[in-house]
Amino acid sequence: MTTQSIWQPLNHDTILNAVEKTLQKKVSNLLLPRNSYINRVYELEEHDNRERFIVKFYRPGRWTPEMILEEHQFLNELHEREVPVIPPMTINGKTLFELNSILYALFPKKGGRALDEFDKDTWLELGRLIARIHITGAKHQKSNRITWRPDIATKHHLDVLYSTNYLLPEFKSSFDNIAAQFMRKASPKFDGQEFLLLHGDCHKGNLIHRPNEGIFIVDFDDICFGPPVQDLWLLLPDKPENCEKEMGWLISGYELFRDFPRRSLELIPLLQGMRIIHYVSWLAIQSKEADFEKHFPHAGTKRYWNELIKELQEIVYGV
Repeated sequence: MTTQSIWQPLNHDTILNAVEKTLQKKVSNLLLPRNSYINRVYELEEHDNRERFIVKFYRPGRWTPEMILEEHQFLNELHEREVPVIPPMTINGKTLFELNSILYALFPKKGGRALDEFDKDTWLELGRLIARIHITGAKHQKSNRITWRPDIATKHHLDVLYSTNYLLPEFKSSFDNIAAQFMRKASPKFDGQEFLLLHGDCHKGNLIHRPNEGIFIVDFDDICFGPPVQDLWLLLPDKPENCEKEMGWLISGYELFRDFPRRSLELIPLLQGMRIIHYVSWLAIQSKEADFEKHFPHAGTKRYWNELIKELQEIVYGV
């Protein structure tokens, strides 16, 4: 199914009519597209008071209603504990709605400044923020979301990749070999590790700073059940061995609220490998879209596969 057919039910009138019906309020004609490749996100405003809000349409087939509702529940739990996140709007006891089989949610508009360079105080604040998220995440003993360990998540991503023809034939043998080695070496390392509900995609692009409120973490689309270090390593500016100072500050802030399982630091190279395989699996699915090459001109080329295999080899032979 192409992007055009997936989103065909969405146009100016259908969106405004659906949102008005959900809110039971009249909205203005404003419909500003917001940057989002996976979902469709728009900014709207109420007709009477001009208050702005966001409507987010979830890409069909990517998440089940139960998975999205778990994200909403987690956000509401965090908000109730005064963790700086942006929860969905609850209307008549519901946070998830539907327009012609496309699920959507409404969020208050909360702008903020992107974070650039981090100083010591920023790293400490981020550590505190992530620990507070994990205190709530640790209360979840099971999840509808994927478990972030190689023998579950990476196995699934490899299955998805192999179900397509995205892997160039001349690289199949080399990729198969290094992927199999990665799975054998990585999977046992996750045994005995702590697992909890995580943000899952905690990188600098998902942080905003709001004046007089501090740092907010946004975009909980990819929450998962995994080791706490998953929410730390993506923030690092370089390989862990090249930024021990930043990692130290991050953990120091974290441990003001929660003990950090330092044993999990050994998972970082393996989590990097998992992310590489996850991303190429995602590219394999997205490559069917009409505008894929415009957004990802180098993906799937011989150079791309050569570099990916080398990255995985460095991880496998280095741990």
